[in-house]
Amino acid sequence: MPAPDTHFLFSPSATYPNPVACLINRDAEIVHAWSSDLDQPDPSAGPPGYLRGWNHVELGTDGALYATVPLHSLVKLAPDSSLIWRAELPVHHDLDITDTGQVYVLTEQPRLLDGPGDPFVLLDNSITIVDDATGTTTATHSLFDLLMSDVNLSVAVTRHIDRRRRSPHHHRALAIYHGLASPGSVQPGRNASRRLRDLPGSPADLLHANTIEVLRAHPAGLWSEGDVLVSMRELDTIAVVDLSVNRVRWWWGPGDLSGQHQPTMLADGHLLVFDNGQRRGYSRVLAVDPTRPAISWEHLADPPRNLFCAVAGGAEPLAGGNILISDAQAGQALEVTRDGHTAWAVRTLTAAGERAQFYRMAAVAPTTAASVVGPSDGPATGSARDLVRCELLDLVRTTP
Repeated sequence: MPAPDTHFLFSPSATYPNPVACLINRDAEIVHAWSSDLDQPDPSAGPPGYLRGWNHVELGTDGALYATVPLHSLVKLAPDSSLIWRAELPVHHDLDITDTGQVYVLTEQPRLLDGPGDPFVLLDNSITIVDDATGTTTATHSLFDLLMSDVNLSVAVTRHIDRRRRSPHHHRALAIYHGLASPGSVQPGRNASRRLRDLPGSPADLLHANTIEVLRAHPAGLWSEGDVLVSMRELDTIAVVDLSVNRVRWWWGPGDLSGQHQPTMLADGHLLVFDNGQRRGYSRVLAVDPTRPAISWEHLADPPRNLFCAVAGGAEPLAGGNILISDAQAGQALEVTRDGHTAWAVRTLTAAGERAQFYRMAAVAPTTAASVVGPSDGPATGSARDLVRCELLDLVRTTP
């Protein structure tokens, strides 16, 4: 049965340039919200969707909100939306809060790779570790370097580089990079990434990491406490990396995944992953047994194309064993059972125009929700209720 007091957190894309994060209950009521226009790009500059608002938002156990301002900063807000700290970093997509006082977040930086062959401009993704008390950066680990430490993965990455190097826009990326390095030019960050991403085919966007999770030890010893699970969309790959020795512990995905998001470890050591199915034309949720590795469980809509979220989205386990699916492009979240029944469903309604209504929806434990839900509503909550409407959907039956 669904846990009755679970709440859900998301940030509607259409609330830019004053983004809000909404906490809703199972009745689809907005019970609390946060808002801040800090570091938002000027609307007159016409920023693309991936630079607007907040990417992912997470809630700390004390009610503090962590929000990623795409390719610009990570901010920590108190329940009343006042700023606790701000870390100026080219963050994107995802973060994870540990119980050891650290925040792990994905960051991005242009990087020039020398031969063999022509130099190649890479938007290198990194795992950046931030001190939760101060917002100070304590470590940064290049995902490219980590992947290249694995013999088999390095071959796959090199193959992708060689293919993108044949793009007619590869040399334009080189020109942009060298312009960034010139005195007085724009420095790496939001503007640099935009110029490289806006090239047709985005040849520099080789990795496109979109999820990060700090892991518990695997019951079969495949990885250790504190290793990190990451998802790289363009490589159709999820991997576990050991930052203490900078090496890959485990990886899987090419040939099975297509533009996936939000891998997460289950209690039995299997990995849950939302397979967007960009090339397939429908999405699915998988459980993967990493010891084999092989798919151990699959959830499909009925018919499969009833669930197709080409970008963003995700899936996570809930207390009691059900799965929360974020159908981000449709602005919906579904709670499904392991035998394929829909136990709960909600739709968010905002202004149209964004390719995804939110990045993904996250479950919030009752004790954490209770730390922010109070008898009075602040201005952010009132604003959210004016901008966003949520409604429950009729329950429908799907098949596993």
